[in-house]
Amino acid sequence: MKRRLQRIASVLAYVAASLIGGWFLGAFISHTSRWIPEWLWNAIRDAVRASGIEALRDEDDIEMLCIFALTIASWLTVALVLGIAWFAVASIRKRRT
Repeated sequence: MKRRLQRIASVLAYVAASLIGGWFLGAFISHTSRWIPEWLWNAIRDAVRASGIEALRDEDDIEMLCIFALTIASWLTVALVLGIAWFAVASIRKRRT
């Protein structure tokens, strides 16, 4: 039971660290750049046009979708880095014992 609770706590800490770290990474990236990259703007605009949703064709909506995509990409990047670190630490611990 104790092992199960430790595992749940570590998974919750991993998820929280991924979300918080990704949020700060996204905020850092969005505050350091003056404008959304043109390739991302064009990709989101084309995706909105292809979806046929008329309500999202405003430039402000496309900008918010770009920021949302940036935040999700930041979360996934931080989660990937934390996952690699987690497995590296676990393999080092197994070698020592």
